[in-house]
Amino acid sequence: MLRLVRPGGPFYRTPGQNTTGGTRIMPVRRCAGEETFLRRFMPLRGKASGHKQAEPRSPLFLPVAIVLCIWVIFGGAAPESLLLFSMLALSGSALLLFLLWRGDGSSWRSLSWPARAMVAVFCLIPLVQLIPLPPAMWQALPGRELAVDTLGVAGVADRWHPLTLAVAPTFRTLLVLVWLAALLLAALQLTSGELRRIFGLLLILGLLNVAIGVVQVVSNNALLVFHDGFAGRFLTGLFANKNHAGLFIALTFLFGYGALYAKHGWDRRHLAMVMSIGLVLLIALVATFSRAGLVLGLAAIAFLVVLSAGNRLGRGMRVLLIAAPIVAAGLFAVISSTDVASRAMARFGGVETDLRWSIWDWSAPLVERYFPVGSGIGSFPAIYPSHEQLEWVFPSYVNHVHNDYLEQVIETGLAAPIAWLLAVVALWRPIRLAWAERATQAGRLALMGAAALFLIAVHSAIDYPLRRPAVAATAMVALAALLRIEARKSRLRASKAYARRDG
Repeated sequence: MLRLVRPGGPFYRTPGQNTTGGTRIMPVRRCAGEETFLRRFMPLRGKASGHKQAEPRSPLFLPVAIVLCIWVIFGGAAPESLLLFSMLALSGSALLLFLLWRGDGSSWRSLSWPARAMVAVFCLIPLVQLIPLPPAMWQALPGRELAVDTLGVAGVADRWHPLTLAVAPTFRTLLVLVWLAALLLAALQLTSGELRRIFGLLLILGLLNVAIGVVQVVSNNALLVFHDGFAGRFLTGLFANKNHAGLFIALTFLFGYGALYAKHGWDRRHLAMVMSIGLVLLIALVATFSRAGLVLGLAAIAFLVVLSAGNRLGRGMRVLLIAAPIVAAGLFAVISSTDVASRAMARFGGVETDLRWSIWDWSAPLVERYFPVGSGIGSFPAIYPSHEQLEWVFPSYVNHVHNDYLEQVIETGLAAPIAWLLAVVALWRPIRLAWAERATQAGRLALMGAAALFLIAVHSAIDYPLRRPAVAATAMVALAALLRIEARKSRLRASKAYARRDG
């Protein structure tokens, strides 16, 4: 029987070479139709085959992309208006129902117990605060004296009331957290290739944010203004706050790296685009007039440069790393003399006079007043005026502490540090795995997720970014990219097919 043998295959021997059994196998001379036979029954793998096998796509890829777009575009401010909250509610509920309809709990099972506890605690805190308590119990809670007197005047002080002093904001937070948990669990089921495309979508949304901000500034707050605030004076884009816009631009650097850095390294065709996007984002950071955004953006750039320098660099990337600082220095020299740059840099000279330091001092006594149960998530704007003194009053409205850690302790009491501790325990091992596997695509995506979460955590010390749905949804994608590096380990042990598909 004639046996067709590929050169270099397991049964191929050079002319005159004997096999173990002493049989001499000669190379088979190609005949008519042999190429068709080999292509049909013995396909070559890799680039030599001339085609690439299609990667199976998760049914959750499109829902995650749609929800992310809606939350970033419509979630740049607090969802207090009916229109904004309806957009978030419809998309989040649809994703949650789709997950329940599929009945696939693989994402939850793949998480470590600290990660499960972290997700559960963040969702349970507002739920517990909404449970009605007997009159004697809730009246005995710390800081409820004014509420008891007010409800007593209305004659309803002896009824059951929940722990929270702001029921509507707490209930809205509960819904938002459940939808964010659904987004996290859905993103965990994406492969590395799909997650990289989600990063590319965030890059596009980041550039859209910059483009809208440019139109706002050029039109002097006449076009594409979605929120009341400082649009027209600063580049705010999709956000109502320039600091949140600056943070999102800083995050765009990280997601752009994850999207444009190919599976096997930098593509030379991307180098010009990388430099162009980086310069545009850097100029946009200056135009936001956000001190925090500019610092976080420079930190993101520095991290990416260090990470790239630690990898094996091609010639094109080495040229880029050498040329980028030179171009950046020239660009800084050009724009530093402009009015926009001088006003942006001047803001660093007034750090010590920033009002947020005073707000921290004025709000700190509320921790002791409501500890250990807290006043309820979202209740700070309602409880602060009762504590505010006349000499503190100024034209601006104090809606947040501008330190999310301090505000969380005020609103949730002892539950806040417990949730933070769970987050540290849940993320410690995935961060170590991400650094160890930074040479792989999954490891790089996890590192970008960890870096994005770090920037958000740092910004939360001087602001409240996670209270904006756009940033919160972005954080869920970053968290999924990080947590899946640990979940991927268990899946790799259980399925070699997943290893081939998700490498």
